[in-house]
Amino acid sequence: MTLGQEIRYYRKKKGLTQTEFGALFGMSKQAVYSWETGLYSPDISVLLRMADFFQIPICILVGRPGMFCQDDKEHESDCQYCASISEKDSRIIRAIHALPQSQQQAIETLLNIEDLSMRK
Repeated sequence: MTLGQEIRYYRKKKGLTQTEFGALFGMSKQAVYSWETGLYSPDISVLLRMADFFQIPICILVGRPGMFCQDDKEHESDCQYCASISEKDSRIIRAIHALPQSQQQAIETLLNIEDLSMRK
């Protein structure tokens, strides 16, 4: 599903109108309509608040296969594209992302990690 479809699905699951849902985030009915129809996307800060409100990992809300979620036993079966990771794993990933590109590539080489996007 698209981001808009996910927002609509979870909003309706909570039994909220577009007006009620928008009010929770300081937005208008028109803003919610725009998100749900794909005209616009909410700001990341709003997406994070939505995920918290719906009590789901953000990767489910945004529909991004391959993204990582924090360990979430309640939604484990719903999170088919996410991998549960520990807090330590999360810190390691953030530390690697903070390194210069050359050092990231050195780690990938050391771990024998192939960039699948380069394969054709």
